Amino acid sequence: MKKLIAAASLCVASFSVQAVITVPEYDANAGKQIAETVCAACHGVDGVSIVPAQPNLGGQNVKYLYKQLVNFKAGYRKNGIMQSQVANLSQQDLANVAGYYASQKPWGVGYGNPATAQEASKIFLGGDKKRGVIGCAGCHGPEGAGNTWAAFPRLGGQHSAYIATQLKLFRAAGRQDDIASDDQKRANDAAKEGEMGMMQTVASKLSDRDIRILSEYVSAIH
Repeated sequence: MKKLIAAASLCVASFSVQAVITVPEYDANAGKQIAETVCAACHGVDGVSIVPAQPNLGGQNVKYLYKQLVNFKAGYRKNGIMQSQVANLSQQDLANVAGYYASQKPWGVGYGNPATAQEASKIFLGGDKKRGVIGCAGCHGPEGAGNTWAAFPRLGGQHSAYIATQLKLFRAAGRQDDIASDDQKRANDAAKEGEMGMMQTVASKLSDRDIRILSEYVSAIH
């Protein structure tokens, strides 16, 4: 419990130095029309993706979705497909799409690995003090539900393949891996320009095994 409280305190401190995310008033019906033509092939019309490499979006918190879309459009979060998809969308369009997917029924639960669930749960809930790893639950909640106010995403039930990829992208950015190209890094959680954000800090201390078992664990919690 002490580890969970400490991790939560660090998350609050990290968020407090960021600008508050304000989502414009949105039209979910207009967002649905965009989702059907632009987003559905990868993320599904209802926000449930059938492709493990692409995230489920249905029921995700609207602040997080809007921030990611804005970051893709600005090029702050790198992904060639996503950047091309949002290139012709206005800020209002982005808010509408975020609002639509957030209003959908949350996705279900994925499949975990019972053999490593206990080991992964210790890292997820309390981290690993010896290695300086902060527990995931402090920001994302013990059941992976996220934090709507702080725009921390819901993780529980998300595709393990997608979670693993994102952790590796954050890790590459956190370790300042010069070999990795910009699209092989993710740094859009930065608290201040030039400083590492929480996810980069946490992921930089994770091994490939940590990432694998955490991703499998996260996929199964709800």
